[in-house]
Amino acid sequence: MSLRPPPRPTQPNDMEPNSQFAPRVLLAIDDLRLRRTNEASLRAAGFAVSAPSDADAVRILAESFSPDVLVVDSSMAGTDNRPLYQQLRTRTDSYLLCIDALGRDRARVEILRSGADDAVSVPVTPDEIAARCHALMRRPREIRADWDPVVQTTLTLGPLVVDTGRHEIRLDGHEIAATRIEFSLLEHLARHPTEVASRTELLEAVWGPHWVGDTHVVDVHL
Repeated sequence: MSLRPPPRPTQPNDMEPNSQFAPRVLLAIDDLRLRRTNEASLRAAGFAVSAPSDADAVRILAESFSPDVLVVDSSMAGTDNRPLYQQLRTRTDSYLLCIDALGRDRARVEILRSGADDAVSVPVTPDEIAARCHALMRRPREIRADWDPVVQTTLTLGPLVVDTGRHEIRLDGHEIAATRIEFSLLEHLARHPTEVASRTELLEAVWGPHWVGDTHVVDVHL
């Protein structure tokens, strides 16, 4: 008889979130320290997180990263003299949580009236931000009547468009020819635009987990 205690049940915080299945958070916070702290807390809470440092990258990733929740500093500026969170609200149906750095009640009211799903003022702990993201994910989200499955398979990063439904690549509107392997590599990279991919990861994603051979085949196709 074994005297070892039974294994402890795995908790969400014990695992690095699987980016393919974990809910996704796009974090848009100007302050570097706060951004890193909240990014670490959200990852520990089971989210896949993208945390770009500028508004242009946030706008691109709002489409290509397909976030479930946007966590946005209300002071971040967009174009046309509008706050970034207002621009994002017109581009995506993702849950939107705004952080107001000045702690103004009136500002939070205006943020909510502008379409945000939740608003909170600093000081706020990273654990509370993660908890609020989980709470938003528990809300049922109405599916838009004009949802188009073809549109949902289109990955857009600036001038680059990867249409996974039609297996087409376009750059500035011009179609780019690619082999099946080249397309699969580009699709994987486009789905994880802020992550560094190793040769092993690319081999498993494109060639399969049982590939046997020279890993530099990845370099050749890239």
